Amino acid sequence: MKSLESRFGTKELRETSKAKFRQAVQGHEELLENWADRVLTLATPAFADLPEDHMRSEAISRFFQGCNDREAAKHACLENPSSMEEALDLVK
Repeated sequence: MKSLESRFGTKELRETSKAKFRQAVQGHEELLENWADRVLTLATPAFADLPEDHMRSEAISRFFQGCNDREAAKHACLENPSSMEEALDLVK
């Protein structure tokens, strides 16, 4: 397995990473900060082949879409934040 990994890269296919990213939602007891970190962690392999700005924008969008507090996320999204930290602060 290690030789295959070193030859072909990561274990997980890009499409699998993207599917996990698209399906992610905040857990019922998950803290908002942990949810933001998890979104960024999922976005990194899913959009590794794209510019960082695109990855950041996708991550922020998924963060809002997966938030438990839909109303706060909707209002924060309308502010069009440029970073995950700003998005997190707006939802809080």
